[in-house]
Amino acid sequence: MYRHFAVVSFLVLALAGAGCSLLSHEAPTEDADKAAALFFQRLNNNEYDKIYDDAAKRFRTNKPRQVVTDSLKELTANGKVRDFERISMPIQGEGKDRMVLPVYKTLFESVSGDIYLTFLDEGGEWKLFGFAFKPRKS
Repeated sequence: MYRHFAVVSFLVLALAGAGCSLLSHEAPTEDADKAAALFFQRLNNNEYDKIYDDAAKRFRTNKPRQVVTDSLKELTANGKVRDFERISMPIQGEGKDRMVLPVYKTLFESVSGDIYLTFLDEGGEWKLFGFAFKPRKS
């Protein structure tokens, strides 16, 4: 009887430990580049709704769809993104406020500049939390 109890106790503890590790999963910082590549791909395909729908919940709460769509259309007015290269990626915060702020040197068809992205760690996945574009002088 004690042996049966010990086996059951061990299984319960093992499953509880595995469950806790799944709940506290943080997004790997290297996945921020994957999230950025998806952002640029969707930007080139004019998939503004997909960008908005996949953004962080707090971003969607603070920014109406039309405002975001208009800003994305301003970016695509420069043409398609030809190339992008990360030049920095500060990390800030912890837990539910953990963010990465990568900056990408970006070449559009008609202009070059820096795109500042902000991603929020939402459930172990980087979700868009903000973006800005600063043109470079020739």
